[in-house]
Order: sequence, then C-alpha cells, then structure tokens
Amino acid sequence: MKKHQRLAFPILAMLALFLAYPNAVRAQKPVTVGVAGPAVNLIYAYVTQDAGLWKKNGLDARVVLFESGSTLAQVARSGDIQFAINSGPTTIAARTQGADSIIIAVAVNTLPYSLVTTKGITKWEQLKGKKVGISRFGSGTDTAIRLVCKRFGLDPTKDIMILQGGTQPSRLQALSAGALDATLVSPPLDLTAKKQGLSILVNIADLGIPYPQLVIETSERFNRENPLAVKNFLKGFIEGLYYVAAHKDETKRIITKYLKTSDPEILEATFQSFMQVTDYSANPNLDGMRNAIEEVAQRVPAAKSKKPEDFIDMRFLKGLEQEGFFKRLQKKI
Repeated sequence: MKKHQRLAFPILAMLALFLAYPNAVRAQKPVTVGVAGPAVNLIYAYVTQDAGLWKKNGLDARVVLFESGSTLAQVARSGDIQFAINSGPTTIAARTQGADSIIIAVAVNTLPYSLVTTKGITKWEQLKGKKVGISRFGSGTDTAIRLVCKRFGLDPTKDIMILQGGTQPSRLQALSAGALDATLVSPPLDLTAKKQGLSILVNIADLGIPYPQLVIETSERFNRENPLAVKNFLKGFIEGLYYVAAHKDETKRIITKYLKTSDPEILEATFQSFMQVTDYSANPNLDGMRNAIEEVAQRVPAAKSKKPEDFIDMRFLKGLEQEGFFKRLQKKI
C-alpha cells in the first residue's frame, strides 16, 4: 500500500464514523450538571464526579452548585445547564407553563428532611401562627412543608407563615437567632441543629410520603439531539448511587470535602440518610408525582389536568434495564 493510501484510510474511517454516529461525536462535548444545595442532595453528583464515574462512561461533566432549586430551575430553562438535579415540582411547574423540561430519572422518591423547631415547639399544634423558613417559594422545601402540614392536620396557607430564607445553613442560623420558629433541613444539618439544642419535631423521611425529591431534569431538545450523552450521564449517575452503598469510607470522605464536616457522628448520620432514601431503580414513583402535581396545581392551575406520565421520559431507563445495566450493578453491593 502506498504512503498516501495508508494516511487516507484512517481519515476516511473517522469520517465514516462521524457520518454514521453524529451524536457520538457531539456527546464528547463537556456538559454542566446543576445541583441545589448546600445539602445532602448535592453529594450524589459529587460522588459520581469524584469517583470518575461519568468519565468512565465517556462523559465530561462539570458540577455547579446553586443556592436553591428555584434558582437552578431558572438557569436550566436558559439552556446553560444540560442536566439539573432538582426537586420534581420545579420541572412540573416549568413544563406545565410551556418549557420542554422533562424528568428522566428519580433518585429519591420521598422527603428526606427533618422539621427543626425552637425549643418551645414540641407539638404540631404549637406551629400555628409561627414562622417557618423554606429556601424559596416554588422550591422543594416549599412543597415539602405544605405536604407535611396537611399530613398533621394544619392548613399551610392559614395556620403558618411560610418565609423565604435561602440556604439551609442560613435558615438554621435564622432559627437559632429567633428570626424563624421552624425550618426544614436535611442531613447532616438536622444533627447539627440537635447538637445546638434545637428540637426535631419530625424526621419526615420516616413518614415515607411519596414525593419526587431528587429528579434528573433535561430538556426534550437535548434528549433528541444528544441521546448518547443522556445515556452516559444516567449510567454514571446511577452507578454513583450504587457506589455509595458499596464504598462507605470513600463516600464519607467526599461528604467531608463538600459539606465541610469531619464529625464522625454527623458523617455516619449523613451516610445512613443516603441508605434510607435512595431509590436504586431510579424510577419515578407515580404516587409521588401525583402529590407533586397536586401541590403545583395550587400555584399553576393548568397542572390540575396533567398526569405523571406527562412529565416523564422513561426510554433511557428502559434501555438500560433491557441491556442488563442494573443487574450488573446489583452484583457489586
């Protein structure tokens, strides 16, 4: 074979690959993953990133932290975020109002919070007329406090004052200073609050209320144009869920790095929270989706006519299931 023929062959082969699999080439572009925090929820993404699981699955992903779920949702609508790890109601509200946002997986199908109160509040009826802090209106904490109040016979629109308070550490500080009477926090801040002498009125995770707390949101356009990137993202992220279960010490080191705590008791409590609330199937709970739709409908009336299936794209999870992806992971724990 002549020299110019030897050079031309690999070039032609690469050109043929590009033409046959254009999405495979586009999938190599870096993607941005938005997470809302700081809270235990952000650890799922950072475990996946730090353990190299996205890279292992052919995806260059960068995790970016946002102060609240509603802020993350606004940026995701702009297209600057390709994957948003957020709470279900943000996607439901956006899609109902015309966005092409879509849920492709759910890692937590219940509420992982604790309701922390000042020392004098030890019963639900004592919350009446009190100030309860959430991150922002329309966020996961907003929906959560409304659902939990209803469970215990309180009307969240009449019996309590819901106030926006920013991040969980900010709200906990406001609670300690007397600016709030109660707030929702997730591990490890619930244990931190307890150590500060505050009361835990209820561990909401123990109630098992179905709810799409931690969803993976993309857009229909991105799914259509970058199916390989979406598939690789899910493979890495779901492998991250299983990695936590199989690598306790490594997970604790990542928790220490991003949540800035080395307290052994707090680390253990945070890890156990993962084990309690993680849904390794990554499938949406339809009852939880209905709960979220019902709550969103109070702010966005058009959601009343919607069904859970209107907000979910299951084809990527189904494809992984058919390939035996989950069975291979289950053998590792």
